[in-house]
Amino acid sequence: MALHVSYGRRQKCNGKLHHMLQYLRGAVCECRTAMSHHSDEQSMLTVTSDSFWEPGNYKRTTRRVDDGHRLCGELQALVQERADIEKTYAKSLRGWAKKWNDLIEKGPEYGTMEAAWKGGMVEAERLSDLHLTVRDRLVNDVIAQIKNWQKDTYHKSMIQLKERKEMDEAFKKAQKPWAKFLQKVERTRLEYHTACKQERTAQNQERNAGGDSSLSPDQVKKMAERVSKCREEVSKSREKYQAALAEITAYNPRYIEDMSGVFERCQQMEAQRLTFFKDVLFSFHKCLNISQEPTLPQIYEEFHHTINNADHQKDLKWWANNHGVNMAMAWPQFEEEPSATPLFQYLPEAASAMLTRAVTATTSAAASAWRWTRGLRRLRARLPFCGGGGGGDDRVAPDCWVYGNAAMVRRHGVGPRVSVIDRDVIYPNR
Repeated sequence: MALHVSYGRRQKCNGKLHHMLQYLRGAVCECRTAMSHHSDEQSMLTVTSDSFWEPGNYKRTTRRVDDGHRLCGELQALVQERADIEKTYAKSLRGWAKKWNDLIEKGPEYGTMEAAWKGGMVEAERLSDLHLTVRDRLVNDVIAQIKNWQKDTYHKSMIQLKERKEMDEAFKKAQKPWAKFLQKVERTRLEYHTACKQERTAQNQERNAGGDSSLSPDQVKKMAERVSKCREEVSKSREKYQAALAEITAYNPRYIEDMSGVFERCQQMEAQRLTFFKDVLFSFHKCLNISQEPTLPQIYEEFHHTINNADHQKDLKWWANNHGVNMAMAWPQFEEEPSATPLFQYLPEAASAMLTRAVTATTSAAASAWRWTRGLRRLRARLPFCGGGGGGDDRVAPDCWVYGNAAMVRRHGVGPRVSVIDRDVIYPNR
């Protein structure tokens, strides 16, 4: 495996104006100094700093543990929302079916066509049941499956997930020695570049001093000595820089091995998550694919059969028999005057006729009372509830009632008014 590391982190050059200002101050831009003195370093500085191998960049990989835990919750929310949609749709179907069932029953449609209309309502009710089944499977199977896997795979600690913490610590342990070498490289690189900058500044000052007659020979000599000293410092810093690079280069294989081992553990954990999510989505698909339900074709076959059974000839014949020309009719015929209504409608016809004669046959109060008493005595043998009084039924004469030892019998609108009769006369056996 090739290792690409950015050992240099120079600031971006500010352009020609920056170069000119540096030159007027007797210096040279750092970028040009590095290129002029060490062109071989350029090949080591082309890699961007967002590489996995850079210190701390492993956190993007360990963050997948937190992302996996969060994605479990989001997948549960996704399935739950779809389950709610299924439930709402099922409820809407059932409400729609109930509404139109009532309207159809109260409406003018009739016969086999009415049954065809109601076939649509039956289809809606059965489809509602099917979608409720889908909702139950989503909640009880898919969501429960995700919850159980999430609980078994991720374990929370005080601050973060236990699995994330373990991966971070493993990466940190593998990267710590290499990070120290990298810090040494960075320090020696900066020292080397600073020495190069100072050397360039001293060379520019020496060159400018050669054409300046105001400077003494001692000052010119000091400038030459300074250039020589800076050149020696550049050589020493260069050797330290190269030594640091050699150390980190020698450690790179070990660093690659340790980091790759931890990375592979993260990959395996992520592979388990991706595989599980694929299985969950297949379960999700199976729950939603109602086309594979054996009851679905049956629902629409029966619906089609109901519509196909609609027969306009049968409906027209039914209408003719119940509301049209085939109905029975009581045509007008000669009728005699209807007989008078019996006075005592609550008694058998023979008893009612006898009591009616007893009341209407004579105008004498005593005779009427005697006939009345004799009629009651005969009726009592067959109808114990006749005669009134004593909590008996008053169906013999609707206006019969008893006061104390006397019974008053009166019938509105029939014959003369009957006087008070001794109770013993009416009920001689008591």
